[in-house]
Amino acid sequence: MAFKDIAGNGRVKDILRLALERGRVPNSLLFCGPDGTGKRRAALTLAKALNCLELTADSCDRCVACRAVDEGRFPDVMEIEAETRDIRIEQTRVLKQMAFLRPMVGRRRVFIIEDADKMNADSANSLLKVLEEPPSFSHIVLLTARPFLLLPTIVSRCQTLAFSAVSSEEIESILSRRDVPPDQARILALLVGGNLDRALELEWDDLQASRDESWRLFESLLGRRRASLFLERFGSLTKSTQEEFQETLELFSSFARDVLLLALGGDVRYLLNPDYEAPLREAAALLPPARAMALLGAIGAVLSELRGNLNRNLLAAKFFSDFGELTHA
Repeated sequence: MAFKDIAGNGRVKDILRLALERGRVPNSLLFCGPDGTGKRRAALTLAKALNCLELTADSCDRCVACRAVDEGRFPDVMEIEAETRDIRIEQTRVLKQMAFLRPMVGRRRVFIIEDADKMNADSANSLLKVLEEPPSFSHIVLLTARPFLLLPTIVSRCQTLAFSAVSSEEIESILSRRDVPPDQARILALLVGGNLDRALELEWDDLQASRDESWRLFESLLGRRRASLFLERFGSLTKSTQEEFQETLELFSSFARDVLLLALGGDVRYLLNPDYEAPLREAAALLPPARAMALLGAIGAVLSELRGNLNRNLLAAKFFSDFGELTHA
């Protein structure tokens, strides 16, 4: 995949192409931005371009070097990711040692650290010297959706490039080119929040089943009809239902956002769930804008807390209680 084939983030791609043309690609780079916005694809394309046998400012995707990187068998390009919860110091020590060895077959060594925020303090600190004074033939690219979790000393030693969410229009266009029906492509593009990877992974039938079930739960909480359905499903979370709980809350967030839009008299063209317009209008009639906004904020707060190590069962019970207070006060 060449830069031209990566969706969105034209400014970032232009910066990388210009740096390649001038032979001035920084040796320590930080690619930050939401998940699914092409950070890994851009890092691999950069690695190919630095070693491409035909082009200088992009990858040709034809030469031996480009194909080897794509197939994960180019010895001078290494991807590093957490083996368990953290990226361990042993992994960064290996990187540091290899960074000072000249390339085996290519022109440049490239090390791509995925989810770099998972480096613990020891592994991060072990990289400081090589990030500050890397050899000219080695490049280290850190990827993260959570740059605020990185040590400031790590960030200060890298040239940062910020990736933004891919537009829903571009995602819709990509899905349409893959023969996804127009109505489905539009809804998928709206719901993934700029995460192209997720849009490409989602199966419509699975998503529609999740939306239908999540709406049933949302409606039951809103109307207090069988509100216990939520606790029956999520009152006691297991490993298998934790991910489902998060997905349900993400869909709740899209419903609450649409309810707020309708409560404020907004344009229906901006609905995230246009096929639910009729039941959403019924919900909007029950919730004044202030309560709809408070509910949207409460859902966002729980989603944020889920990313920490807080007790999921307590979060589910608290959310159930807060939902009732916000919508029936």
